[in-house]
Amino acid sequence: MPQNLLLCQTSTRGWLNLAYARQIHVRPDYQNISNEQPACFITWSNGDKETFVGKDAKAIAQTWHNYLNSTKS
Repeated sequence: MPQNLLLCQTSTRGWLNLAYARQIHVRPDYQNISNEQPACFITWSNGDKETFVGKDAKAIAQTWHNYLNSTKS
């Protein structure tokens, strides 16, 4: 059985397989405690939720954007 891979390398969390994401929500600027920076909210297929900010969020958003553009017919 083939495995689905949609790999994204983040600067602080290592490699992520976005194929296991149930939902990805990207915000270009998210009000953090100290400043505004990009944020990405992921709900994984097992129901866990994670928030990524800064460079990690940018990497995830770029990988997801590239994937969506590659699937357009």
